Amino acid sequence: MTMDAALREVASGRGEVALVTVADVRGSAPRHSGSRMAVRADLSIVGTVGGGKGEAEAREAALACLAAGRPSVLRVEMAGVEAKGVDLICGGVSTMWIRPIVDRSFYASALAAVDRGEAVVLVESAEAGCLAVVGEKGEAIAGSAGAPDAAALERARETGLCAMSGTDGLLYSPYEPSELLLILGGGHVGRALARVAVDLAFLVTVVDPRPEYSESGRFPAGVACLTSGFAEAIASFPFGKRTYAVVVSPGHLGDLECAKAILAREYRYAGLIGSRRKARMLVDELIAEGFPREKAEALRAPIGLAIGAETPEEIAISIASELIAARHEAPFLAEVDEERRRRRSS
Repeated sequence: MTMDAALREVASGRGEVALVTVADVRGSAPRHSGSRMAVRADLSIVGTVGGGKGEAEAREAALACLAAGRPSVLRVEMAGVEAKGVDLICGGVSTMWIRPIVDRSFYASALAAVDRGEAVVLVESAEAGCLAVVGEKGEAIAGSAGAPDAAALERARETGLCAMSGTDGLLYSPYEPSELLLILGGGHVGRALARVAVDLAFLVTVVDPRPEYSESGRFPAGVACLTSGFAEAIASFPFGKRTYAVVVSPGHLGDLECAKAILAREYRYAGLIGSRRKARMLVDELIAEGFPREKAEALRAPIGLAIGAETPEEIAISIASELIAARHEAPFLAEVDEERRRRRSS
């Protein structure tokens, strides 16, 4: 999992806040174990534990925890007999830990480590909150959980999902470095995609050699903007298994420049906008220049799920949907890739 907005809010130290954590789920529920919501004293929230009845109860319980200064446990049943009006009918039970945050140092340490590119595991209890932050090699970055449940710790690391220990009753929550999204082209689609991607917890960088399209004021807070040649930016960018690259340059030569530079790097996802004909021409040029056919064909072009998108905002949603599918290794994406290659060749 990536460090979500709720934990970043907790780590920031801005005002009084309670943290709601979905610790356990039995049956079907709107959010998985490890989902978080930060609740401020004015009842405003950051993050979500699923909306509807459960979230409303969690917000009220969080306010009571802030007033009392002590944690609580909330169990929300989302079965048909409990649902009224537009409430969810999931058929499961969510157990939520709710606690006022007094010591933010553990979360701040975890956030700092993740932003340095390190993976961590938070070790938490319902009563005491965060007990420890464990690093990639099992070292304690902050606090101490004594002798942690090694099986639960390893299960969390291997699956990337929270693991509740049946031995010590602690919750082991793994967090990996944030995913990086490099948007190559700051025009209409690049701008719209940056806005969407920030809300999807990507660390976004936009590159465009045209100063008027790489002006930071055009993009949301937190988006890094570079006025640079595409190849130079790609060469210096920290590519790796958590890097996504989207090419929305203003022309074919820019696309080719980007594709050639990207294929020399390691990445999680790379795609280019354009028509089927344009994509076919680009792949053929890459192969003619000596790039292995399988690498050139693996570029996702034309980018985006086929949802009939037309406006820049709609196209950005189609691209973002594909990025989400790649993030979660959605099985259907292999079918999308095969269909894309077929259409590109027809």
